[in-house]
Amino acid sequence: MVFSHASRRYVLVQLCTAIAMVGAPAAVAHAQTVRRPLSEREESRSLDLAVDHVGLSFGNSPRHTGLRFNLRDENVRRINGINATFWMPGDSPRGEINGISLALLAPGAARLNGINLGIGGVLASRSLTGISGGGVAVSSHGRIAGLTAGGLVVTADGDISGITGSGIAVMSRGAIAGLNVAGASVVASGGARGVTLAGLAAIIQERLTGVAVGGLAVVAEGPVKGIVASGLGVAAKGDLSGVAVSGLAAFSSGRVRGIQGAGLAVIAERDVSGVTAAGVAVVASGNIEGITAAGAAVMSRESISGVTVAGLGVVADGDVRWMTLTGGTLTGTGDASGLMVGLYRVRSPRVSGIAASALQVRAIELRGIGVGAQTDIRKQYGLTIGIFNDARELHGLQVGLLNRARNNPRGMRWLPLMNAHF
Repeated sequence: MVFSHASRRYVLVQLCTAIAMVGAPAAVAHAQTVRRPLSEREESRSLDLAVDHVGLSFGNSPRHTGLRFNLRDENVRRINGINATFWMPGDSPRGEINGISLALLAPGAARLNGINLGIGGVLASRSLTGISGGGVAVSSHGRIAGLTAGGLVVTADGDISGITGSGIAVMSRGAIAGLNVAGASVVASGGARGVTLAGLAAIIQERLTGVAVGGLAVVAEGPVKGIVASGLGVAAKGDLSGVAVSGLAAFSSGRVRGIQGAGLAVIAERDVSGVTAAGVAVVASGNIEGITAAGAAVMSRESISGVTVAGLGVVADGDVRWMTLTGGTLTGTGDASGLMVGLYRVRSPRVSGIAASALQVRAIELRGIGVGAQTDIRKQYGLTIGIFNDARELHGLQVGLLNRARNNPRGMRWLPLMNAHF
């Protein structure tokens, strides 16, 4: 029988298919055999001059104590002593290296304890403890503790504690504690304690406690307590307490307490207390207490008390108490008491103490002394001195070029130099 070319091709395809179906189970079994986990002996490709894993080892010995040289660490169990490698590490999910780890590229294992140095970097999948230095990066999927330096970055998925330095960034998904220095930024998702220094910014997603310095900004999404300084801004999502210095602004969504200074403004969504100074303004949604100074204005939605100085104005929706000095207007919607000086005007519903202005003192009720070019008082209990003094109800003395006491008899209501009603 003679087969055509097409028939021969069809028969060949069918034959190959049959052979493949017959051989498939064997191939699968063979593949499963090849991929089975290697035993520790099979993993160990090393020349060991050792007794009970103690001595000198050349190669990928999984367990060793002493001096060990290997091209590339992989599936390491436990190494104690001095370990030197030359290439990037493979996976060692249960590996632990204790002692001195040296690498041309990067030492790596699940846990590295001791002195760890790599020209490229240092890699730990669980924890890194001791003295660690990497030319490019030091990284751990767990925590880092001790003295750590990375040429570019130091990163950890867990906490970082100790002394840490990096050319660009120190970053932690957990908390950082101790001394942390970075050329660009320090970032912590779990808060920071200790001394934090960053050339550009320190960004903390929870509480910040200690000393923090950022060339541009220090930002915390939680309370800030300690000494904080920034060339541009300090911001806290919570209370800001301690010493805070900023070239532009200091902001808190909570209370501001302690010594605060900003080139532009100090702003708080709640109270401000202590010593506070700003080049332009100090603004609070709550009370302002203590010593407060601003080049332009001090403003509060509640009360202001203490020693307050502002170039243009002091404004409070509540009381103003103690000593208040401004080159512009002093305005309070509540009581104003103590020593009050507003070169343009002092105005409050109730004024008690000494109120002085180059232009006007105005109050519904005055108890004390009022001095100004014009004094406009509804009920006066005390003394007013000015060019023109006007009181709807006088219980005291007026001294000025022209004085008006509306509750005096008709012929005594307008008098020059002095007027009185007792």
